[in-house]
Amino acid sequence: MPGGPRIRFVNLGSDRMAQAFQAAQGQPNWVVRLAILTFLLIIGIPILLLLMAAGLAAALVFMVLSAINWVMVRLGGAKSKDDGRRNVRVIKRD
Repeated sequence: MPGGPRIRFVNLGSDRMAQAFQAAQGQPNWVVRLAILTFLLIIGIPILLLLMAAGLAAALVFMVLSAINWVMVRLGGAKSKDDGRRNVRVIKRD
C-alpha cells in the first residue's frame, strides 16, 4: 500500500444511524420517508441504546473483575512457582 497502512476506526453505530437518516431524507416519496423515519425511531434508536448500555455494562464488569484479580494477586503474597506440574515424570531421550 503506498503511503503506509490505513487506519480503520470502529463504527459505533451513530454513523450508521446518520446514514440511515440521510437515506430517509433522500427518498422521493413522503410516505417512504415517513415509514423509514418511523422505523428508525421505534426500532433503530432503542437497539442503539441497548447496545451502548451492554457495552458500558461489559466494560464495568471487566474493570471490577480486573480490580478483584489485582487485589487477590497482591494479597496472595510470595507463592512458590510450580508451573502447574505435579507428579510428572520427565523422559530423557538421547
